[in-house]
Amino acid sequence: MSAVGRTRSRWLATALAVAGVGCSDIATPIRNDFYEWRYIVPAGSGVGFDSLAFRWPKDRLPVRIWVEDSLDLRTNVPAAITAWRQAFLYGEFDAVVVSDSSTADVIARAGAAPGIQFVRTRLHSALAPECAGATDLDVTPDHQQLRLPVRMYIDPRSGQSDPNLASCLALTTTHELGHALGIWRHSADPTDLMFSNPEVTEPSERDMETAQILYHFTPNVEPVGP
Repeated sequence: MSAVGRTRSRWLATALAVAGVGCSDIATPIRNDFYEWRYIVPAGSGVGFDSLAFRWPKDRLPVRIWVEDSLDLRTNVPAAITAWRQAFLYGEFDAVVVSDSSTADVIARAGAAPGIQFVRTRLHSALAPECAGATDLDVTPDHQQLRLPVRMYIDPRSGQSDPNLASCLALTTTHELGHALGIWRHSADPTDLMFSNPEVTEPSERDMETAQILYHFTPNVEPVGP
């Protein structure tokens, strides 16, 4: 999906900032350079068009992530958490790796995303020659709840000897965590980590401003689960 243009983003900035005034934070950040993060439900879904906005509520922090011990995920997921945590001014988002998958909010696995039945929305991304990624969201038919856990998949497409594999796995993990924290669309700018086939290794300024905006925007999807 394409992101809204920069001109429209700047026009929306004030409106979105005002919408976030209801947050209990000390102040709502004013941001002027961000992209559309909300997931647009396609026509024919049963309820018409809708823009789904999600962020983790404060009473669900830190988000609990179970990580498969494979493909350096045990290293890459904590690094991704750190990269996104730095985007926020007031600790609006945080996550921690946990040992019990049955109580996890997010599950990170190595390999291709399987064709499992509960998936309602699959956010494909990072379709690079070296590796690929996907994040599965189980959103209820009424579009009001996100059934947990969110599932992230990091899939190597090349052999371990590929010199670009390690960096691809690392940036793809951070990209997929961006989806898991609430950026449910891709940026149209290749200089952003949330571009559909990212090349940068860390969230850009636009990525971080987008994350800040979405965490000061009233969501219409709430998490339910363990």
